[in-house]
Formats: sequence, structure tokens, C-alpha cells
Amino acid sequence: MKTYQNEHLMVEVDCSIHLLQQTWIGLPSSENFRDGSLAILALAKRHQVKRWLIDLRQLRLFNPTDLHWFIHHWLPQAHSGVVLPQHARVAIILNDLNQFGKLGSDMLLRASGALNDSLTSRYFVESEDPRQWLLINPYLIF
Repeated sequence: MKTYQNEHLMVEVDCSIHLLQQTWIGLPSSENFRDGSLAILALAKRHQVKRWLIDLRQLRLFNPTDLHWFIHHWLPQAHSGVVLPQHARVAIILNDLNQFGKLGSDMLLRASGALNDSLTSRYFVESEDPRQWLLINPYLIF
């Protein structure tokens, strides 16, 4: 179910498994990045998201100013609003592990992990299936 879309972002939520999927496209303007990120925050709160699937295959790169805003404004809101609950999982899909989107993702994941040390994340390339990994019960992992 498509729940939010702008020129550079499409967001879908699967309420039955508490999964939010975001697909980034092109080079988002700051307005589209921030509006989309705030929409994601609201949807994650409303649907008690525990699994995040972030598709960056069509993303050209993140703007460093937007990454700074995300780390210093969005993440604290997410943490205080329990949008990143204990044992949340984040899967990021890339074309390959050397693309520019990975640099921004690394920064965001490090900042997220500093606020929530039980957050688990993993990168995937196109041929892999991140949904299987996202559905693993984190309480069964040793």
C-alpha cells in the first residue's frame, strides 16, 4: 500500500509485519528529503514500525546538509518518540557496496546505533532478498 510519495521518495507500510519500505530516487531536493523524512517519522509512529527497508538503488546521493539535519533533528525526534524501538532492524538495498548512497547511509546508521544500541542493520545488493532477513525474530538470534 503506497502511503506517501513525492518526486524523490515512495513510502509503503505493511502493517501486518510492522514494515516500512522507502524507495529513494535521483537527487532529492532538501525540501523533498525533509518532507519525506517527516512523513516517514509520522508513519513509523502511527504503525509502530519495527522493520525498515530502505531502497537506495535509484538514489544518486544524499546532500550533506540534509544528512546533518537528519542526524541532529530527525533522529532525536525518532528516538524520543520511540520510532526506533529496541531490536529494530534496518535493511538497505544498494546496486553495489561502493556507491555514494552507502556513504550517507553509513553516517545515518552510526548515528542511529549511538542512540539505540540494539538496532541491527545490514546492506544488501540487488540480487539478495532483505525481507527474509527483516522477518527474523531478533529474540531468537544468539
